[in-house]
Amino acid sequence: MAGENVEIVRELWRRFERFEFPFEAFDENVEWHTASDLPDREVCRGPAEVARMLAEGWETITDPGMEVEEVLQAGEQVVVRWHAWGKGRVSGAPLDWRETHLYELRDGRIAEVWEFRTLEEALKAAGAAG
Repeated sequence: MAGENVEIVRELWRRFERFEFPFEAFDENVEWHTASDLPDREVCRGPAEVARMLAEGWETITDPGMEVEEVLQAGEQVVVRWHAWGKGRVSGAPLDWRETHLYELRDGRIAEVWEFRTLEEALKAAGAAG
């Protein structure tokens, strides 16, 4: 099951890298926990709310791009370290950042996501850190 979860998340990210949102990949009760250091931290519930949150984030960026750097199995969970870039829509300043997400799946669908700044934080949250 864990290996299947990795492949499901890899496919999710193939779609994300094309700036697509695959509603069907998400459980109807999905919860997405934004990073704890964000001033407007939130928990988005349901695929429509998650899609809205992600779209609003990308609206502030021109010439965007993103790519997966690493996908790891962490017990039954999946960790994705990714890299993104673009330019600030208002400032034109170059942007470049990395994040790590921890995914929990239920019945082959994304059920919960947590955002972290580092791989170490995500692995610790998954209980897989050494």
